Amino acid sequence: MCTDTNLWFIGRYRRIIPLTMQASDQATMQATMQAVPQATMQTDEEISRLLEYCKIPRTRSEIQKYLKFNNRDHFRKNILNPLIKGGLLKLTIPDKPTSPKQKYFS
Repeated sequence: MCTDTNLWFIGRYRRIIPLTMQASDQATMQATMQAVPQATMQTDEEISRLLEYCKIPRTRSEIQKYLKFNNRDHFRKNILNPLIKGGLLKLTIPDKPTSPKQKYFS
């Protein structure tokens, strides 16, 4: 039986897994925290470019090609839908969001 609250026994082999953050975990967390502002800055620049591009209404495929995304589902779920929900992009046919004639503008 393990009495230390920072350890956890797993499986029948009684392997001990520490529950506290190790030095390597701390280094990973620190590197992540340093990389996040850089990634956000790049994303903000990309969003600004996209909004400028979409001043003229564009189709999903035009926007996707402009941003060089290959996977339609990933683009729609992770890029297009959040921009629409956030109010940065608007639909030309808001009553029919899945219309093949749908275009998006900023």
